[in-house]
Amino acid sequence: MHFHTPLMMCVVLGVTLYMPLASAQITAEEISTETMPEPGTNWFVSKTRDGGYIFDANSGEMQGMLSLSRRTPAVTMWSPRREFYAAESYLSRGVHGERTDIVAIYDFDNLSPVAEVVIPNHMARLSVRNHLGLMNNGRHLAVHNMNPGHSVSIVDVQDRVFIYEVSTPGCAVMMPVAESDFLQVCGDGTLQLIQLDLSGFEQNRVRSDMFFDVIDDAVFDRTTRSADGWFLVTHAGTIFEVSTSGANINIGDGWSLLPEDEEGWRPGSTNEFISAHRQLGLLYVAMHEGGEDTHHQAGTEIWVFDVSNQRRIYRLEMETPVTSLMVTQEDAPKLIVADEDGGTHVYDALTFVHERKIQTPGASMFEDF
Repeated sequence: MHFHTPLMMCVVLGVTLYMPLASAQITAEEISTETMPEPGTNWFVSKTRDGGYIFDANSGEMQGMLSLSRRTPAVTMWSPRREFYAAESYLSRGVHGERTDIVAIYDFDNLSPVAEVVIPNHMARLSVRNHLGLMNNGRHLAVHNMNPGHSVSIVDVQDRVFIYEVSTPGCAVMMPVAESDFLQVCGDGTLQLIQLDLSGFEQNRVRSDMFFDVIDDAVFDRTTRSADGWFLVTHAGTIFEVSTSGANINIGDGWSLLPEDEEGWRPGSTNEFISAHRQLGLLYVAMHEGGEDTHHQAGTEIWVFDVSNQRRIYRLEMETPVTSLMVTQEDAPKLIVADEDGGTHVYDALTFVHERKIQTPGASMFEDF
């Protein structure tokens, strides 16, 4: 049995009478759309499993976020068109179901998707920066596929159309060169150059001589741009600078990251561990002490090299091992470092002073503006 006392009746009546009055006092919010400010110096994208976070390295403040698929290998941008491009993969039931692979195009001003292009459903869903390559003409985007053989999907991001799929057996990653060409690292110790025509179709293919030993000292699939081409690094720490001139592939003489009296150190990490400032000619590499087959071990130090004389100029010791790094391309550059604990650190890339820590949800790589 329930008894309603006079006090309880007053409370109920009071609440009933107050609710319409309280509702009448609520001011309706105006719906508005925020737009991105003009990017400043040292802005970067931190790609995580939860999206792409845009930060200002000078202040440490987040400027916006790209809502990427959790299966996104990399994201890149083309500043003249003020657009971001990401290869993304989706399953119709979240973790299972029908698969759809796309190239998503995001507008810079509001970070919203403005177009998507469906591509073949065998994109390599690994977090590797060079599994996505925007040609230097800003028009053709190359997406690396594994099915399980290697191929490349070519997308015209200007006209928003899929062009075709290039078969590239035994060759992976994309390193854009010239206007609409790209280099690949191949499993037989060579490089492959694929040259595209104005429409994005293959018009020529060239293979280099063998320059590294796949068994004894393989080249990593993590590369970084140089002033004239790209830097490649082997598991034992040999650096090669590669470039092209027309249909010719140029491979410079290899040089070692290791001083003669410091054996036992190796490059590597779980994600992107090598980056170069192209104008200043500085190379940043995550290093660790270890033997063979430790190439996925996070770096305990970052070594900095002057590539003009191929000498190390600084050793930056890390409190927490490095999983990924990138140097911005400004005149006063920043070194952006991700650690095993999920933190993102900002250093002055010339004085190596630690400036701030940004808490991000496990950055796998960074992309410079």
